[in-house]
Amino acid sequence: MASGEIAVERDQGAWVVTLRGEHDLSTKPSLGDTLKQTFDSGSKVLVDLSQTEFIDSTVLRALAYGEQEAADHAEHEIAIIAPSGTFASRLLRLTGIDKVIRVFETRADALAAI
Repeated sequence: MASGEIAVERDQGAWVVTLRGEHDLSTKPSLGDTLKQTFDSGSKVLVDLSQTEFIDSTVLRALAYGEQEAADHAEHEIAIIAPSGTFASRLLRLTGIDKVIRVFETRADALAAI
């Protein structure tokens, strides 16, 4: 089991929150905590799931928080990077999150859109 890791960086005016490895309830810091801090520091957030091997409902809950934050504050925006065929992409599609948060194949596509 590959322990989960979260990295945050700025890219073209957006915050990019990259998850690597496996993410579940035990992952510290959590995506939810990281999103709260990131939204406090800027308005555009990309969540990059392209390097995840596994995500559970805690990640989905954090993404729902991000979508609500963006809906409640016009200056905020969230998008997800999850290439087709990955575990994350399949889970986002199965849960319907891809219907409420834009999902992109690559970082370049996401940055161009937000």
